[in-house]
Amino acid sequence: MRIQAVVCGLIVVFLAGCQTVRPGADLILLDASISTQDPTAPHAQAIAIKDGRIMAIGTNQHVILWQGQNTQVVKLEGKMVLPGLIDSHIHSIEGALAMNACSMDDEKLTIEQMSEKIHLCDSQLPGDDWLQVLNVRGVGTLLDRYMLDKIITDRPLWLVSTDAHVAWGNSKALEQAGVDKTTKAPTTGTISHGADGEPTGLFTDGATALVSKHIPPMPLQQRVDALSETLKQFHQVGITAFLEANSNEQSIDTFCALYQQGKLSASVTVALGSESIADEAEFSRLLDLKKQAEQCGVKADTIKLFADGVMEFPTQTAGLLSPYLDVTGKQTDNFGALYIPPSQLKQFSLMAVQQGFSLHVHAIGDGAVREVLDAFTAVRQQLPNSHSRLSMAHLQLIDPTDYARFAKLDVIASLQLLWAQPDEYSVDAVAPYLGASRQQHTYPAASLLKQGATLAGGSDWNVSSFNPFDAIAIGQSRTNLYNPAYGSLNIAEALSTEQLLSAYTINAAKVLGQQNNIGSLQVGKQADLIVLAAPISNSSGPADIAATQILLTLIKGHAVYGELNQTSKK
Repeated sequence: MRIQAVVCGLIVVFLAGCQTVRPGADLILLDASISTQDPTAPHAQAIAIKDGRIMAIGTNQHVILWQGQNTQVVKLEGKMVLPGLIDSHIHSIEGALAMNACSMDDEKLTIEQMSEKIHLCDSQLPGDDWLQVLNVRGVGTLLDRYMLDKIITDRPLWLVSTDAHVAWGNSKALEQAGVDKTTKAPTTGTISHGADGEPTGLFTDGATALVSKHIPPMPLQQRVDALSETLKQFHQVGITAFLEANSNEQSIDTFCALYQQGKLSASVTVALGSESIADEAEFSRLLDLKKQAEQCGVKADTIKLFADGVMEFPTQTAGLLSPYLDVTGKQTDNFGALYIPPSQLKQFSLMAVQQGFSLHVHAIGDGAVREVLDAFTAVRQQLPNSHSRLSMAHLQLIDPTDYARFAKLDVIASLQLLWAQPDEYSVDAVAPYLGASRQQHTYPAASLLKQGATLAGGSDWNVSSFNPFDAIAIGQSRTNLYNPAYGSLNIAEALSTEQLLSAYTINAAKVLGQQNNIGSLQVGKQADLIVLAAPISNSSGPADIAATQILLTLIKGHAVYGELNQTSKK
């Protein structure tokens, strides 16, 4: 009898040891409608999170097995859950600093109205130092320093267009910056001159830095505070990660201070700005910035380049394969600009990839797009074993013969589809100068996708709204919700809501080089997710999509916006 008891006891111990011991989750979400962005399991009902990572995802019955003594369990009553949204091209620091700056708010103003608003800013920001005015409407605004001198003469006045590709200064600003008729423009921009050879005060693209570099930066803590508040606004619309485009030393200092103060809530990859000088000094600078950033929790393995400018009249610095037309439809001799010579772009791209960097290039015109694709072809052919990511942003006009090259070269297309809204910028200031044939190829999202390209979503904020649902509504409808009279802009290029959600999640994560960590809801990945107040789908109308509200945003399993409603805790 004693032997039998011992044997039975051993069997019980053995069976107990064979049972799976599941650690208790910190949080379990049940009764949800989860779109995972994982193609092997695109839908789920529940998710379990521990230590900031996803430990289980699937049905209620499957996930509840991870409930432990201290697990918080929340029932979402069928609400839609998505991975945290990712912006693949944004200027968070510039946007944050512009929040409280003097702004024209992209309004269409007469010179008298503009003067009145500038004088108000002058009275609110008194002194004899720089007065910077942002978000001046770039379309239809004709200014020079003499006009600005009539507004303000006793302090340097600097106006920047909404797209930041055009700027104007008064005479005091040019004097402070040391700009005169002998000043040479960089290859990446232009200085406008009058008949007398004197600068008119109009600068485009890279030439704007000749003046802006003389404007003292905002103190570090003010930058940190502004960016911290901006991140909170990002989280309110579901953004949990982003690519900070065109970063510099000041950007890195800001992110590092934010990190050290425990306020860096989002996952960030910075794209370090470069003038594409292919020499050891430039790459030494870039590598030093990369090292500094990555000590502060910021990924910094990407370089941002400008291949061209913008397409809207009157700037027209986007590089085209065929020249712009004049307003009557007659061909001009203006092909726009290619800011980096093709041989230099190839050399720099090869050197960057050899140094372990990825590349993210601003390209708007079809000529610039082709130049970049040619440089990327050299990278793929000469460095076939490289794992560097190659991406282009904006892509307003692409020659159809180049669509297939994106997939062939594994080049990610970062699209800012809010710009596909038909309006004064995308139609009035572009269509007459391109002609009907080229205009029908603008923002060719569906054509790229049909040719196998990977599409990522982005905003280019503060040029336009950072709310991803605004861009998704336009990308899905190609209409203007506020001015329906414009009709649609190339409706054949519209994407489905599901395709656009992929662009703002797993595909955008690839631009950041973080697709193994974020972008989809899978076991082992970081628990970044959002809960929507109402679901959206391919059948949703654009107004409903644009009105999407976020109830809850989690980053690493912690609520950064909204509150978890605890329903049980055992």
